[in-house]
This record gives sequence, C-alpha cells and structure tokens, in this order.
Amino acid sequence: MNKCIIIFAFLILHNLSSWAQIYPHDYPDYEFINQDKNKLQFSSASNFSSFLEALNDLFSNGDRNINIVHFGGSHIQADVWSHRIREHFYSLMPKNSGGRGLVFPYRIIKTNGSPYVKFKSDGEWKGFRNSILKHDSEFGLTGITAKTKDSSTTIQLNINKKKCHSCSFNSLKIIHNQTTHCITINESDLVSIHYDSLGSTTFLFEELKDSIAIKIDKEDSLNDEFALYGMIMENNSPGIKYHSIGVNGASVPSYLRSVSFTNQLQKIAPDLAILSIGINDAYETNFSKEKFKKNYDSLIQKIRISNPSVSILFTTNNDSYYKRKYPNKNAFLVREAMMELSEKYNGVVWDMFGIMGGIDSIKKWEESGLAKSDKIHFSVKGYKLIGDLLFEAIINSYVEYIREHI
Repeated sequence: MNKCIIIFAFLILHNLSSWAQIYPHDYPDYEFINQDKNKLQFSSASNFSSFLEALNDLFSNGDRNINIVHFGGSHIQADVWSHRIREHFYSLMPKNSGGRGLVFPYRIIKTNGSPYVKFKSDGEWKGFRNSILKHDSEFGLTGITAKTKDSSTTIQLNINKKKCHSCSFNSLKIIHNQTTHCITINESDLVSIHYDSLGSTTFLFEELKDSIAIKIDKEDSLNDEFALYGMIMENNSPGIKYHSIGVNGASVPSYLRSVSFTNQLQKIAPDLAILSIGINDAYETNFSKEKFKKNYDSLIQKIRISNPSVSILFTTNNDSYYKRKYPNKNAFLVREAMMELSEKYNGVVWDMFGIMGGIDSIKKWEESGLAKSDKIHFSVKGYKLIGDLLFEAIINSYVEYIREHI
C-alpha cells in the first residue's frame, strides 16, 4: 500500500483531522526492493493483535504505556535502524513519547554508539561484550558491561535534541552491580532517589532533562569495581518507549550469557520484542538450523518471563556475503527457522531477506550506496531505509487491524 494512502486510511479510520499529515519519511522506489513482500507474515495463532490493540488504545485515548524492545548485533548497536523506527512512532503522536528508553554509554568504552544520545567520562573504563568469549564478566540485559576501578569518576549524558526528538527525561534509572559506590546527580530539582537491592538507582526530577552529569564515588576500599549495565531514560508521559539492545558481533548464544537478562528485562516488561539476531549465527561455517532454533527457544523463554503475553516479531537476516567472497546461503535456513519459531510462539515474521531482493541482492544495495563494501552491514542511508520499510509493514498491519475492528 502506498505510504500516503496508509496515513490517509489511518486518519479516516480514527476520524482525527488534527493528525492530517503526510508520511514524514518517504523513500526512493528502488527497483530491486520487493515491495509486495513488505508486510508482516502472521503465524496461524499470532498474538500480535495484542500489541496492535495496545497501539490503538494509545492512539485513541492517549493514556497507554507501550514498551518495544529491539534486539540485535551491530545492526542495532549503532542505533540508526532502531532510531528511525522510534522517530516514526513519535511522529504519529509527538506528545505520546514515554521517553528514550534503555541506553548504554558505548563511547566511554571506546566503541561505536548512538549518535543521538552521547556520553563521555573523565574516568578509565574497561568494556566487556557478550559476543567475545574471552570476556569473563557479568552481563545484564544490554549484553555489554563497562567497569571502572577509579575512586571517583563522572559520566556526562547529552541528548542530541536535533536528532532525538521527544527524548527528554525526568526519570533516570542506572542499572549496575550490587555495590556500595555512591551515585549522585547534582540537580536542584531532584525530587527523590530510589535504590533497588538487585542493582539499580533511580533519580526523579521535577523538570525534563536533556543533559546530566552522573558522579560515581568509591565509598568502601573493599568494593573494587563499579559495573554499569545500562540506563533507562523515561518521562511522565504515557506513550511508546522504543528500547534498542545491540552488541557488535552478538549471536543468540551471546545473549544467553547474560545472567541478569531476565531480572533486568522485567524492569521494562516489553509489549513487543523485535528479534533481529541471526546474522552472526549464520556466519559460522558449521551453522545448524536446529541448534539455532534451540538457542532461540531458550532466549524467547527468558523474554516471556518478563511478560508472558509479549508479542514477538522476527526479522530475517539481510542478504550478505561470507568473507566478501560468497553469498551466504545460510540466510535461507535462518528464514526457515524464524518461520517455524513464529508458528511455535504465535509470532510474526518480517522477511527482510526477501524484501531486499533475496540472494545476492546486497550487491545492488552496495551499488546504490545503501550497503557497505563488507557486504554485511548497511550504510546510514541503508539502515534508515530498512527502518522505513519495517515501520511501514507494522503500520500496514495496524490499518488492517482497525478495518477489522471498526
């Protein structure tokens, strides 16, 4: 369906003339993209309607909180694909953003992170990733840990207001190890501080913040390290929070290493989990479809503990090359596995592999400036296009849901 028609139907179905706007991020009509496939494929007993019902409740009444969590590897760590979708959701109802959601300060451990929320620190931090087996560390929900032995250090958080609309916050939850370190924020409008014995400190403020300085001091010489697992930025408004979780090189088993995964995910309790993990699994020469499914079984069980009714959306692997030489045909097996997992867990599938043109299509994406020369990753332009396409597929499903229920 044409994007403008989608929004027009959306407006008519809701009778909300104040929403009269065109689709905010139109994209070129690339001939190699299979537009007919750009839709969600529903399992026979899909529970995705529970997410669509929540979305409709928010759009109709404006008093619903919805949490979306998008998992992946390097495709998600950079936060271009995920942020594109986040901004699309915010553009539908600008006043219905519950905040930026879960973030990790990748840059303080000298790796790439979101260009939309930036961090810097005056301390010495060491980074650990769940995708690197020799990294012997405790991992939380984000799959990445930053540790410091400094007696005192400060982390500065800054929102890029031009690129991260509706990301201001008046609640900041810092997720960390069980520690006697003292965490302070010097803001005159600080309302309260809440401590969680499982490992989090939450600061509440009267006013919305776009930047903040977090000070961490060692109180006990016996407490050697402070470990940071991530932060959750929220505000008082009901609406959508689009959390993105990505680690360079991460596969499904990588996330199974996170011992605090379930406890920390319960702080979010996702209404929708978007699972984009698989490109690194399929890069293995001994890739096994059955082992891949078994690992995903374990991960999904962990996700469902946080919310048994969570809707699950699988995104198949993009077309890619193995060592820049050969088309990676494991993409077919990943797609089959995700279709079968979707049936098992009443989910939906977004077939990115088929939509982008199938086997060997990555070369056309590269030639058009949409993919990098490694024939695995996309360019910024390509990630934004992927975000446009996935968002359009979700909204198409929502429009169909409304048609069936009005």
